Amino acid sequence: MKIITSKFHAILDFVLIIALLASPSIFELSSSAATLCYALGVIHFLLTIITDFSGGIFKIVNLKLHGLVEVAVSILLVVLAFTFFKGNLVDEIYFACLGLLILIIFTLTDYQKTPPLITR
Repeated sequence: MKIITSKFHAILDFVLIIALLASPSIFELSSSAATLCYALGVIHFLLTIITDFSGGIFKIVNLKLHGLVEVAVSILLVVLAFTFFKGNLVDEIYFACLGLLILIIFTLTDYQKTPPLITR
């Protein structure tokens, strides 16, 4: 069941960007984990503003492609959690949970329907 609309997905994207940029301080992540969070925050911001949906400004990237990028990143984060960040429990749990969260959002988002531009 796809319960997340593209409009709500856009809101979640901006919440995720803020969380990525704040997480290194909140969770006291290692320097390599912090660098990855900041990079992901900037990259996700750029992806969001160039996506053709309510959160996008430039509307270059199709929403389905946006979703495919997110699912690829989520899988990569889970793999990194248990390989590169193995041994640092905080980093490992953080990236495993982040990857799973992004995967859940991907699974619940309706990438087929777009809400009307003008509602009355």
